[in-house]
Amino acid sequence: MKKLHVGGRSRRVTERYRRALTDFPYVRPELLKRAVVVCHRHADVDAYCAAYGVAYILRRLRKGVSVSVVAPDGLSIPAKRVASKYPVRLVEKPNFERADIAVVVDTGNLALLGEFVEPLKAAGCVKVFLDHHPLSSSVKGVADYVVLDESATSTSEVIYDILTALKLPVSKAVAQVLLTGIIFDSQHLKLADYRTVKIVAELCGRGASIGGSIRILGVLRESSERIARLKGAQRLSLHRLGDWIIGSTEVGSYHASVARALVDLGVDLAVAAGENSGESRCCLRANQRFHKAVGIHLGGDVAEKVAASLGGVGGGHPSAASFTVNADVGTVIKSVLKVVEDATGLKIRTLS
Repeated sequence: MKKLHVGGRSRRVTERYRRALTDFPYVRPELLKRAVVVCHRHADVDAYCAAYGVAYILRRLRKGVSVSVVAPDGLSIPAKRVASKYPVRLVEKPNFERADIAVVVDTGNLALLGEFVEPLKAAGCVKVFLDHHPLSSSVKGVADYVVLDESATSTSEVIYDILTALKLPVSKAVAQVLLTGIIFDSQHLKLADYRTVKIVAELCGRGASIGGSIRILGVLRESSERIARLKGAQRLSLHRLGDWIIGSTEVGSYHASVARALVDLGVDLAVAAGENSGESRCCLRANQRFHKAVGIHLGGDVAEKVAASLGGVGGGHPSAASFTVNADVGTVIKSVLKVVEDATGLKIRTLS
């Protein structure tokens, strides 16, 4: 019988959520010898930072425990920047069979684990999922324990809650890494609420700095990223959804960065897609005004639906999401626009 600890702050830590945190890691520490921490495919900054924090917690709970971190298909470019300064033991082939616990972070859908789905399912170890995304039924069918807080802006916040609930010391390095995850997933605190700001203040009190996180994330972008952003703007197609402006573009890399750039330019919803080796990746970004007025959850209402219809996998947040499918870019963009039309009941008119 699977046990689920499902928490939600709803602006404050509930007792049920607190109990779920203090019970971590759901296996007696003296029996904890080997652990695997798993991120989603193309792990972003929040996923990597959360994994870093979990590895730290496990080592504090059990001295000498062997912790391996795995990121299916590697890390995103921003996550690589964090890893270069704050490395963990990354492995390509984790041994789930010998693990006592597997902790999956920032992964709301099992398909996001790529080739490690079946090995994780078959493993006899305790399986724990830590997240702030809505969870699919695929996760609920595998997890022994879930700590879920959909009100958090990042999984890094959830990891900080675990640290404080267990009354573990927070080193300066861990504070900086968790702050970096929060800064990234909260869009540089644009999505932060009172609880997020309080955590940020506490992390800064433990030696972290907002400026340090911003420098790690690379405000001074590499030339290749700047070129991708400029090409994305150059290839931009504009669409009208009522009074809202949608921008779609095709680029070969830096899809998330390009989508953010388009929103900064003035579109309300950005669709940036690109194809590589027969597989297309698409990133979606919306401004908060669009999200609040229209009420579309880009992760659940758009990315997951498009991915499912095209035989891929995707998900994300209300105003930031992504998916990967085996389809051409034209089909991907058309599918996104059709799903948005269906969700809003409005017709999209292409301007250019």
